[in-house]
Amino acid sequence: MKAERKVNKTRKKLIRREPELNLQTDIVDMLRKKLKKKVLFTAFPAGGGGRVRGAKLKKAGLQAGWPDIQLVYQGFYYGLEVKTETGRLSPAQIDLHKRLTDDGCSVAVARSVSDALEIIVDWGLARKHKQNVESGSPTSIA
Repeated sequence: MKAERKVNKTRKKLIRREPELNLQTDIVDMLRKKLKKKVLFTAFPAGGGGRVRGAKLKKAGLQAGWPDIQLVYQGFYYGLEVKTETGRLSPAQIDLHKRLTDDGCSVAVARSVSDALEIIVDWGLARKHKQNVESGSPTSIA
């Protein structure tokens, strides 16, 4: 019982300390349900872990500024940056996002799950829905 209580306390602390990670997890859950089947995506948790981890990742080729969630569909790249309501883009993110858009890529910032859903709909990456005549509820057809 004590071990379970300790795990719950630790989890609650992590949730408070990492709101952006929690938002990203919720967005990824939504993407798994709403993206067209042929859309590829990945997320790389580059933040956190301290200086040693950061140095190892940089040495391995990680560059600052890349969007949190990267999607590819029909040969096009889409970058989804996850930020909390108060989160701000770093100078590296501003620079790289501009370079990506200048090169024809699509990049957007999502501050909520509904933002992310609206973005993937605008990009044409969401599954299409049709109205179910009997129940009036949407049915996925993708």
